[in-house]
Amino acid sequence: MQLEVMRTIGALGAIDPHRFKDAISDTTDTAVTNAKATSSTGGTNANAGSIVNKGGEGTHRTGNPHVRKADGKLKKKKKQQRPQQNVMTEKQMEPLVGGIPTDSYGTTFSNDGYYTQLSVNALLRILENTNDTTFHREAVEALNHMFAPVQNACAPFLDRVVPAILLAMDVAPAGGSEFYISALVRLVSIARQLVRPFLEPIFKLFSAESLGSERQQSTSIGLIEALAEALSGDFGPHIATVLPFLMAIIDRDSSELHQPTLRALPALQILSPSLEGYLFLVMPRLIGLLDIAITPIAVVEETLRCIASIVGAVNCGSFSSRIVLTLVRLLQCSPPLELQTAAIDVLCTMMEQLQDEFVLFMPTIKLVMSKRGIDEHARYERYSRLLFMGRLVPKEPPRAQSRIQGDAAQAAAAGPALGHSGDGLAKQEVGVMQLRRAWTSKPQKSKDGWMRWLHAFTYELLEQSPSPALRACSSLANKHSPLSKELFNAAFVSCWTVLPGQYQQEIIASLQNVASNMDVPADILQTILGLAGFMERDEKQIPIDLKRLGDYAYRCHALAKELHYKEAEWTLEKNYDTIEKLIELNQSLDLHDSAIGMLEYVRKEQPDVQESVIWYQRLQQWDKALEIFQRQEAERGPSFQTTRGQIRCLFEMSDWETLVPIFERIWSGNDQKLQLASASIGMSMAWAMGDIDRMEFYLSALPNKSRDKSFCKALLAVYRNNFDDAAKFINDAREEMESDLSSHITESYNRGYAQVFMCQMLTELEEVVMYKMAPDDRERQVAIIGAWRHRLSGIQQDVGMWQKLLRLRSMVLRPILDLDTWIKYVNMSRKSGQMRIARDAILQLVDDEALYMEEIHRGEVDALTPKFALQAQEYMQMKMQLAQQPQGFQGGGIPLGLNGRNTGQSSSSWEGRTRRFSIVSGSNTSVNAPLDVAIRLSQQPALVYMYLKYKWAANEKREAYQMLETFASDYASRIGFDLHNPDT
Repeated sequence: MQLEVMRTIGALGAIDPHRFKDAISDTTDTAVTNAKATSSTGGTNANAGSIVNKGGEGTHRTGNPHVRKADGKLKKKKKQQRPQQNVMTEKQMEPLVGGIPTDSYGTTFSNDGYYTQLSVNALLRILENTNDTTFHREAVEALNHMFAPVQNACAPFLDRVVPAILLAMDVAPAGGSEFYISALVRLVSIARQLVRPFLEPIFKLFSAESLGSERQQSTSIGLIEALAEALSGDFGPHIATVLPFLMAIIDRDSSELHQPTLRALPALQILSPSLEGYLFLVMPRLIGLLDIAITPIAVVEETLRCIASIVGAVNCGSFSSRIVLTLVRLLQCSPPLELQTAAIDVLCTMMEQLQDEFVLFMPTIKLVMSKRGIDEHARYERYSRLLFMGRLVPKEPPRAQSRIQGDAAQAAAAGPALGHSGDGLAKQEVGVMQLRRAWTSKPQKSKDGWMRWLHAFTYELLEQSPSPALRACSSLANKHSPLSKELFNAAFVSCWTVLPGQYQQEIIASLQNVASNMDVPADILQTILGLAGFMERDEKQIPIDLKRLGDYAYRCHALAKELHYKEAEWTLEKNYDTIEKLIELNQSLDLHDSAIGMLEYVRKEQPDVQESVIWYQRLQQWDKALEIFQRQEAERGPSFQTTRGQIRCLFEMSDWETLVPIFERIWSGNDQKLQLASASIGMSMAWAMGDIDRMEFYLSALPNKSRDKSFCKALLAVYRNNFDDAAKFINDAREEMESDLSSHITESYNRGYAQVFMCQMLTELEEVVMYKMAPDDRERQVAIIGAWRHRLSGIQQDVGMWQKLLRLRSMVLRPILDLDTWIKYVNMSRKSGQMRIARDAILQLVDDEALYMEEIHRGEVDALTPKFALQAQEYMQMKMQLAQQPQGFQGGGIPLGLNGRNTGQSSSSWEGRTRRFSIVSGSNTSVNAPLDVAIRLSQQPALVYMYLKYKWAANEKREAYQMLETFASDYASRIGFDLHNPDT
């Protein structure tokens, strides 16, 4: 499995770390946005009893500028304005970067408000991550427990909390929606009026088309009651959503005891004041429930209470006859005493509301009451007398109490919910003894043991924290390691600030004792470093020595933190022993200007300080490092260090002409130590020169434990077309680097980038084999070349990496056929100041073009395109004409048959071009004179132009300008363009 992962990484390519970071960030943001949008549309699953968003209808997302029509097309949506902030109760959330407020630089920021914001953000990230569904429930519980004691302080978070809970409901497994609806009930009860701006997505949960189970229906009704209580019954336009939902529950209730109906009727009582225009929807169904022959008595009794509540709240005159006649029929059936009382109570309420209009019904009612032996009903009799006397005054009906009110009262009496202790809602004293037991460490035998210690310590910090918000997260953090890690710094500081000095010293000593163990995992060292940075940022310096913190950073490869502490150490002590380390760290972090600036600063401030060759090696200034090695060798004589240093410098400069004689001298001697140390560079040099015999020679000298040996064996096998051996050696190379890749990539992508690049090298070596095995399959070859170019577009702009990849690809793809890529490589080398490498690449291009043109002319290879065939003809003509000029090769060093280009010019044009180039070359005394001569034959304008830019950068500006004029004139003549009259 690991080998397949490495092969996949290689196929994807070594993406530049900066691009990789941006891509990961964009992907995460997009996923979260899409997930939130899905939740906010009301598109929860059927188990949630919500409106299923079919065909994209009904899509809603606050802040999303587009919605989807039923036909799947996007249409622009009017920008929704966020509800205006209530300045009395809401506080704008402070943006956090890495868990630290962005506008608190130079000040302390750790307080209850910060801890709450940090905790809420951490919990919301869990809810917004659809891969963490296992922890969604506890995250919601923690949020509600956190908000319960602060009430209005939850306002700044509601715009994210409500969509997050809906999202968690959407991705919950079957039957899991009830919990999240209950959580919304609690949240609404806590936030009350503050939840009003976020009602729209909540009300989309009440769908008459999908009711869910009985338990879910009951929970949804509880949410309606909570909303009614929070909004004081003012549902506004949302009453049209809620009523069909309640009526559907009553209509579809086929259970024996009619429990859903019994649950829906009290909710209707609460909604009574809002039913003025909806009696036609509600009253017929309620009247239908008053048939004791088919309806349980408990339901009839609850229905009578509901009708009484509605009659007392709104004008039911249009339904008065139906209500009275139904009640009369009910009384004629000799119902139980409690039903008789309830029915007559409804009649009394109607009497209050209808006044004189009720007199029409009184004889019928009196007759039925007498017939059924209902001799007297005190309230009815009293109301009748008052009515006839004209003194019956309608009373305000008592407001129905929702079940949520009763539950809240019980909860208040019983104590805080969710299993937390009552004192957990307010600040509490830190349990020093419990913390002391947690921070005390014993030597562990494994990485897992150390991580368990850190996890237990973090849990105790959260559990004992004086911040209610952090304590609310303790239970979930004990199960969710990322949350535990994220809250560690805040939990530590919250406890640290209230610990007595003695215990502060003890806890720091414990951390230092843990870090002193050489087998402690890097994760713990990084945690301590993160804590130190957090406290430093919070104006609370951790009492650990800077050198010790720098050592921790070195051990866990935290380069940026190590640089920070080394710079602080330099500032305090001005110790020049740290210069080398500062230069190395800046260079490793791609802070090249800082590294050079450090060196210049030392030269200026301390001119007597002896320059170290290692400084220049760290800065990759190989020419200056070579000068120092050569000077040392001249002063002290040859040594292992100076010879090895010169070899390294010459190799990095690609100075093969100087390097080859040195290697011949080394390998003709008896210094086995130097031979062993130089074998790897010799192998790379031979590969760069394409010398297979030398590759095999140096390969045999490589130590068996060398990590590059399997890769080098695979290279040789591919050169010799031993494809089975090549496949075996490639797999061996992957197995050898597996542990390195795992350890480095776990720390960070930057740290593992070299191994990721090696994965790409191995994958492309396999593709070279595929290319060679399909000599006639042009379609496959083109696909492979396309993949190579695509990968190269995302790789880091590093000359060494590009050099290795192009060297590898040139085994099957000659440079002149991949000209665009090689030109980018030369320009990159030129811009980075590596002029020798740029020159060597130009020489290779010119030489390969010349060879390719001659092979086409001789018929040894087929021209890839007709254009190349015409270029080969022109090349041969120019070559013959150039050979006839006596000054044509004064520079020497380049064979006559190097390169050529088909421009389609006339003979006079060729002669003029050759003459003018000869003048420039004849007067050129630079090291590039031979290349100037060879470039005349090039048939590729892009190659010529790239060479002229190289000459300009090499400070041969006069010659470059003259050659540019000549090239522009000749090329304009070839395409029929008048340079002096461009408008024509």
